[in-house]
Amino acid sequence: MRLLLDLREVANHAELRRLASEADDHGIWGIVVTAAPGAECTEAAAIAATTNNVSILIDIDGDAAHPTTLAEEIAVVDQISHRRTMALLRGLATHRSKVAALLSGLPVDGLILAPPPAQASIPVYAPEDIPAVSLVDGSKGNAVIVDQHRDSNTPFLIISWTGPIKGLARHLVGRASSTDFPQMIADLADQIDPIE
Repeated sequence: MRLLLDLREVANHAELRRLASEADDHGIWGIVVTAAPGAECTEAAAIAATTNNVSILIDIDGDAAHPTTLAEEIAVVDQISHRRTMALLRGLATHRSKVAALLSGLPVDGLILAPPPAQASIPVYAPEDIPAVSLVDGSKGNAVIVDQHRDSNTPFLIISWTGPIKGLARHLVGRASSTDFPQMIADLADQIDPIE
C-alpha cells in the first residue's frame, strides 16, 4: 500500500511547497493537493517543479471546466512532473470517464489529447476509490489503522497528519508496504536522531 500525505487543507502556497518538498525528501510516496476550482493544476504544477520523486494526486472539481480542458491541464502537470501525476476527480461520472479516456490516449468526441501526458495512462480516481484517515503523531493506534488498510489490500491511503513528516516516514511508510516492518529499528532511529 502507498501512503498519500493530505495537503489539501494547507492554504499558504509557500508552506504547501515546503511540506511537499519535505515529503519528497523523506520518501513519502505521494501527496494530495488542491486549490480553488480551476486552479488545482496550477498549484500542482508549482509543486511538480520543486519536487523530484513524490507522486502528486490532484484533487479536482470535475464540474468546474470542460473535460477536455481538465485533461489538457492534467497532461501538462504530468509532463512537468515527469510521470508523477494522478487525478482525484470530483463531480459527474461522465466527466470523469471522458477525462480518463483522454488521459489514456483514447479519442473522446472526435478529439485526441495533444500534447499527450508523459505516462501512457494517467490514473483517474473518484473520491470514494481512495480511503482517507486522520492520524495523530505519537498515537499507537496509527499502526493498527495502517495495518488494517494494508492487510485489506488497499492500494492507496490518504493520510491527514499533524506531526513531523519525518515521523510519518520513519514509522508508517515502511509499515504500509510490508507486514514485516521492523518497528524496533524505527524506535532506535528516534533515539539516535530525534524527530523535532
